[in-house]
Amino acid sequence: MCGIYGYIGTENVNSEKVLAALHRRGPDSQGTWRGSVRSRQIHLLHTRLAILDLSPSGHQPMVDASTGNVIVFNGEIYNFQELRQQLKAQGLEFRSHTDTEVLLLGYRVWGKQLVERLDGMFAFLLFDAIQQHLFIARDHIGIKPLYYAQTQEGGIAFASEVRALISSELIAKDWDYQSIHDYLVYGSVQEPRTIRQAIKAFPPAHYACIDLKQDLVALPTPHRYWNLAESACYQRHKENSQVIHAEVLQRTLEQQLIADVPVGLFLSAGIDSTVLATLLSPVIRDKLSAFTFNLQDSIKDESHLAAMTAQQLNLEHHVARLSQKTLSHWLLDSFAAMDQPSSDGTNTYLISKASLEHGMTVVLSGCGADELHGGYPQFRSLSQLYQVGRRLGRMKSGFMPWIEKLKGWRQSSIYQERLKLLLQQIDSPSGMVQEIRRFLTPTQIHDFWFAGKSFDNTAIGWNDKPDDEMNLDIETQISLNEIQGYLRNTLLRDSDWATMANQQELRVPYLGKCYMETVIQISWNYKRTTKTRKKPLLTCHIPQNLQHVLQRKKTGFDLDYGMYLSGLMRDYLHSSLTYLNQAYEFRLNPNQIEQELKMGDPAKQARRYWALTSLGFYLQQHG
Repeated sequence: MCGIYGYIGTENVNSEKVLAALHRRGPDSQGTWRGSVRSRQIHLLHTRLAILDLSPSGHQPMVDASTGNVIVFNGEIYNFQELRQQLKAQGLEFRSHTDTEVLLLGYRVWGKQLVERLDGMFAFLLFDAIQQHLFIARDHIGIKPLYYAQTQEGGIAFASEVRALISSELIAKDWDYQSIHDYLVYGSVQEPRTIRQAIKAFPPAHYACIDLKQDLVALPTPHRYWNLAESACYQRHKENSQVIHAEVLQRTLEQQLIADVPVGLFLSAGIDSTVLATLLSPVIRDKLSAFTFNLQDSIKDESHLAAMTAQQLNLEHHVARLSQKTLSHWLLDSFAAMDQPSSDGTNTYLISKASLEHGMTVVLSGCGADELHGGYPQFRSLSQLYQVGRRLGRMKSGFMPWIEKLKGWRQSSIYQERLKLLLQQIDSPSGMVQEIRRFLTPTQIHDFWFAGKSFDNTAIGWNDKPDDEMNLDIETQISLNEIQGYLRNTLLRDSDWATMANQQELRVPYLGKCYMETVIQISWNYKRTTKTRKKPLLTCHIPQNLQHVLQRKKTGFDLDYGMYLSGLMRDYLHSSLTYLNQAYEFRLNPNQIEQELKMGDPAKQARRYWALTSLGFYLQQHG
């Protein structure tokens, strides 16, 4: 796991500043490579967090001595040993035991088709010395980030982080107001936009080539090499689905355990991490450490249940309990570590930082299982709503006023607005998922921010939806939209910056490429969560002595945002919100908000104030 930076152009690159910005992603070593094509300079920079082959042989930028090709790479290729054997069978010789060299030599043999063979999480830049072009690629689902921008003098720059591009002092720093609006709507900036107007996210499952021989070097045109929606069209696994699922999950775990540093597991009391612990314990019980995080004032303490799981599986288990003093420092550290403003990533930052103190350089997480296995409540509710809409057909317009008055719906204007927005999307699975994931309604946003601008209310990062002609069932469409929306733009982005800020690598087995292809092809009859069974393809692996995991209600690790904002973080609440008022025309009343929080504002509202504090802090620190 590393930090990468690349530049093509005629400007002077301040390598020291860029490497300093990327240092936290790769504290073990750093390197630079410089070349030229015609009158243009090519800079490739790298900072390394050593995971495989800790020797200097794994140093980057790495050069292929036979071709002169050069690569900088961030991530892990989980099937690199299989690819390595294929390359050795063709007579290629290796000088290291890294997956980086597999990429470099694999490109020599397979060229652009290399990316189709990869199963992993990655972003890399490869200078092809023979063809004289720069090859760019990002993994299938966007686990690892990659950003790019046109420089002020016509060059092109790439980096693992937005702040690294800004640190080069070659990129315009203007904020993207549409992204600020998206952040308010969804709690995160939506790809391909970033918080900076000039910087875009390179799309997942794509590659691009920049021809350096051309008179004008343009921003890359990405080409897709993988599409999960296409895999979903073929439901091949039926009666033997449990066996097939078990085999691919076990194989995925075996690949993702490969490391030359300690490997740990984030263990909660939930199904997803319990399944990982159950499958891993017979394989590497003596080497695997499980870790659970607990705040002493948390109402959702899972540590005692996680401890029961670890005890039953004979796993080494650690529980971190933070003092209020330590927590206050770490909360502020999390704000400073954000590459873009985040409404949710502090949770992951705290868990990561605490586990690193127990020596966990690599950790496994259950992230992605809910999206693939229908673990969220909206899989059922949206499916039912969509079916109702289809049955009503043209009668929907007369039905809407009636359903808005249904008994059980809250009568507050905000909840009625949310319901109305949801019902307007009843024909669109993508639209319904976006509304379920909505953070703030248009009325809520307008109440405290009116910048005199018109904004696009569609999250453009969610436009990569399956074609209607694919004829996919509603649950599969919900799954695909959750993956490309909330998972990509919130969970994965937060997981990356929050763990890399602590010099830690997070691996997500449920998002392995082969695993995702397999699960998406299994009929929902075999994986649907119902009132009587939860995630059946996963829970069948949980032994009888751990059935307590299945009896508890689904929860997540949440901070008491209201308590911290009115206590430990009070000064930062006032400073951040005041800054938003003065610099960005917000209309927020910090004193009133503080009083609301002290009176016990609902958790969702407190989290919204936390998101605004995070936004104000970020803009103030990086403005």
